[in-house]
Amino acid sequence: MKSDKTKKRTKTVLIIVGVIALVALIFALSIKQLPVRVLTDYSFSLLWEEGTSMHECAECHETEEFHSCSTCHDEHGSVELPELYFYNMIELTGDIPEVIFIPANHFFSYSELPNTYLTVDEFMEKWEVPEYESFTIYTRDGEFVSIAKEDITDNAMFLPYEDGIRFASEDLHVSTWAKGIAKFIIVSEEKPLRIGSTYTSIGRLLLGKTTSITIEEAKVMFKSEEDGQTRQAVTSSRVEGAALEDLLDLEQYDALQFTLQDG
Repeated sequence: MKSDKTKKRTKTVLIIVGVIALVALIFALSIKQLPVRVLTDYSFSLLWEEGTSMHECAECHETEEFHSCSTCHDEHGSVELPELYFYNMIELTGDIPEVIFIPANHFFSYSELPNTYLTVDEFMEKWEVPEYESFTIYTRDGEFVSIAKEDITDNAMFLPYEDGIRFASEDLHVSTWAKGIAKFIIVSEEKPLRIGSTYTSIGRLLLGKTTSITIEEAKVMFKSEEDGQTRQAVTSSRVEGAALEDLLDLEQYDALQFTLQDG
C-alpha cells in the first residue's frame, strides 16, 4: 500500500497539472477569442443552422478564413453596397490580355463605411493592368470620361454609390466624377494592331465607331408539366467591336490577310 507521503505527493502533482491545464485552456480561449457563451445564449437549432451555412460556404471559401465579418461582406456586399445585387458586373476591356467582368461587390476590400474607396493606381495593380496611356469610364446612362495616366493622382479614386460604383478626384473637374460605372476601356501605350497602313489597338478602336452584332443565336423549347404545352424562346449574345468597313475601303482589296500574335 502507498504511504500517506506518496499519496500526498501524487495529489499535489495532480493539482499542479490541473492548474496548468486550466491556465492553458484560459490562455487558448483568450488567444482564439472563442465565443464560449454560445451554449447559453443561442439555441441548438440556431447553432445547427449556422453550422450548416458554414459547411455550404466551405465549398467556395477556405475554412481557415472562417468566420469574420469580411467573409460574407467582401463576397456578397450586402453592407458596403446596400441593395447592390451580386450579379451587377463591371466590364474591364480594351488593351488587356482578356476581357474581365468584375462583380461590383468584389470591387472593394472590406472597410468601415464611409471610408471605403479604391484609388485608380490600386485598381490597376489589383487587376494586373499593364502600363497604360489612358483609361475611359463608361457609365450606364451613356456617359464617357477619358483620362490620361499623367492626369491621375493619388486623389483619383473609386467609391461605392447607390447605382454601383462612382469615380471622383479632387484634382479633376467635377464633370468627370462619373456615377454608375459599367465599363472601363484601357488604352495602352503600344499599338500592336496594324490595319492597312495604320497602327492602332483594340482599346483605341473601342473608343471610335463601334457596332454590335448578335452571335450564338439558338431557339430553346420547354414543355410544361402543368399544362403540357411546349413554349419556345430565342437566346443569343451581343458582342461589340469595330467593323472592318468602317476602318478600310474594302472595295480596294481583293483579299484580306489576318496575322495572329503568334505569327
